[in-house]
Amino acid sequence: MCILLAVRPRGRDDELWIAANRDERLDRSWAPPRLLRDDPPVFGGRDLVGGGSWLAVSLGAGFVVGVTNARLGAKPGARSRGQLVLDLAAEATLVDAVALLGELDLTQYGAFNVLVTDVSGCWLATNAPAPALRKARARAVALGNDPLERPGARVVAAARRAAALAGRDDEGLREGLRTLLADHRGEDPLCRHGERYGTVCSTILALRGSRVTRYLFAPGRPCTTAFERLSVPSQGGA
Repeated sequence: MCILLAVRPRGRDDELWIAANRDERLDRSWAPPRLLRDDPPVFGGRDLVGGGSWLAVSLGAGFVVGVTNARLGAKPGARSRGQLVLDLAAEATLVDAVALLGELDLTQYGAFNVLVTDVSGCWLATNAPAPALRKARARAVALGNDPLERPGARVVAAARRAAALAGRDDEGLREGLRTLLADHRGEDPLCRHGERYGTVCSTILALRGSRVTRYLFAPGRPCTTAFERLSVPSQGGA
C-alpha cells in the first residue's frame, strides 16, 4: 500500500518536495535509484521483475513521475505500470507527459494511480475504476492505492499532515517528511511491516526550478533505515 506525496513549500513557488514509500512483496527484486536512460536522462529506481520504475525524475526537463498500484491489481497480460512511468518521464516536457496520458489507452495497464508534477503544476491520472486525468490544485497532494475520487482515511490524513509541513524551512520539511514516512499510526500505517509484504524503500527528493537539489534514499523501512544522499548526474535544466 504505497504512499506518494508532493508538497509545495509556502513562499517558495520554485520548489517542490516529493516523499514516497514503496510497499511491495519482500521477495520482489529491485535496484536503487540510478540513471535509467541516457537520452533523455531519467533517474530513478528499477523494478527488476517488470523492468520499469515506481518513481522517476526527468533530469532534462525537471519533472517527476510516480505510480501507485490500485488495490485491484493487474490482470494477466496487462501492460507494465512501471514501464508507463519510464515512458512518461522520457517525454520532453511535463506538458508532453500529460498529453501522452491523454493519448494512451490506459485500460491496457494494470490498475494504477499516477502523479506527474514539476514546480509549476501537478497532474493525477488513474484507470481504476475508469480512465481519468485531472490537475491537482492543493499545496500538498497524497496518492495511495484507493480510487482518486474516493481516497481512504490513510491518504487523507497523509495529505493533511504533509500540508502542515509546507511552512517549514528545508531542514524542517525534510525531517517532517522523514517522520511522516516512518509513521506507524493506526491499522493501516504509512510504514508497513509484514512477513511477506511491506515497505521496502523510501525516497525524499527536492526540485528547485528544473533541478534536483537533493535526492535522499533509504533502501529499507524508513523507520529503521538511514536515508543516504545520492549523487544525481549532471542536469540540463536551469
